[in-house]
Amino acid sequence: MKKAFTLLLTIILTTVMLSGCTGSSGSSKSTTEKTTVENTAPTTPSPKPSKPVTLRFWQAGGDTAGASEKMSELINKFTEKYPNITVEYQAISWAEDPHAKFQAAIVGNDIADLLIVGSPFDFVLANSDQIISLDKYIDDTFKNDLQFVNECTYTGKNEKLKGKLISVPLFGDARTIVYNKDLFQKAGVPEPTTSWTHEEFYNNAAALTKKIDGVQVYGFGTSARYASQYLPFVWNLGGEILNEDMTKSTVNTPSWKAAIEYYKKFFDNNITPPGSVNLNLADIQKMFANGEVAMFVTTQDYVKELMKDPAMKDKIGVGQMPHEQKQTAFAGADVFVIPVLSKNPDEAAQLLRFLVSTDNQVDYCKTVGFIPSLKSAASNPAFTEDPIKKVFTQAVSYGKYYVKTEKSNTITTILRGEIQSAVSNQKTIDKALQDIDTAINDALKQ
Repeated sequence: MKKAFTLLLTIILTTVMLSGCTGSSGSSKSTTEKTTVENTAPTTPSPKPSKPVTLRFWQAGGDTAGASEKMSELINKFTEKYPNITVEYQAISWAEDPHAKFQAAIVGNDIADLLIVGSPFDFVLANSDQIISLDKYIDDTFKNDLQFVNECTYTGKNEKLKGKLISVPLFGDARTIVYNKDLFQKAGVPEPTTSWTHEEFYNNAAALTKKIDGVQVYGFGTSARYASQYLPFVWNLGGEILNEDMTKSTVNTPSWKAAIEYYKKFFDNNITPPGSVNLNLADIQKMFANGEVAMFVTTQDYVKELMKDPAMKDKIGVGQMPHEQKQTAFAGADVFVIPVLSKNPDEAAQLLRFLVSTDNQVDYCKTVGFIPSLKSAASNPAFTEDPIKKVFTQAVSYGKYYVKTEKSNTITTILRGEIQSAVSNQKTIDKALQDIDTAINDALKQ
């Protein structure tokens, strides 16, 4: 119980950062959907439970249009195959703070048998010893077909789980450049169909910053509030947040300084919209839809929503992230975990394996708009030939994940305030990086 209360404190502090690692899902659906799927199909081959089992399955998010409906459809197929299992499925939108709800359920000893959470919340649960290793349910064939598998292997301080597979992704995604083709054409700027250098990215964003058809256009829509917006520039220059064993900050380095100096130039030279130091990503997305922002960095689900607008559909292009020494993109995933308190872990694993099968991955991700977690599914023409999806699939191939540690949220909070201070000239970059370094190291010692 002590670990559960420790988890409560952790989640109170981590909710904002961890909700919807894969994208824009934090702003949409506000209702909870609950579907109870009854077993109606014929009996199927083993493995199957010897007596009826009711399996509770909760999904954090599922906000994207059609996501919870598609999940319910797949669950119906599962219960047709395994008629002794009844699945009670509940999708909890990001706006309802699902991670906090899961924590409360753990404290109340009433957690579901199977969860989908936003990574790195799986590490938070593992640190608190609230989830089990999935190794015994994962054979080599399945593991070799999994993308993002390194991100699901635990590397924290819980010795019982160290080196174990603690989660399996439902899907992954990476943020990449989305741009307005019309504005690029009118500004005489080539589209980013191949990766630009940092210098090319800056120069083209500057060339796009002008009045076009009487509307003031800003070349690069971004916000210093979000690490996802500037970390790729840091990573591209070789910077990291922590050292390899996650015990020390590595922020106060020349790589970080060069990256933040580069990022700050967009603000200093008004290439970003006014107030970009504090803007919400949703505001930037609205400005893009209004033709006030020429390009920004976002996720596939938002592009899917934009494409529904007939006025925007043919104007939207998706490009590759810029590069320097490296090319990276901010990646994320929603992942399955099985709680220690699960009453039916074997059946939960059975449902997990069913949902993370090639055909079901293709079916789900075609509807929802992310990248399948299985290579065999991601190689489907639906993802490799679609002009939008194939670019996001490429971005995933060089995607890089946020640092996974029990201090992830604390680090996010530290970065947010200090980078905003540096970009807005309240501190020098040197001072901000020094303060970040000190604050992170202090946090790691606690």
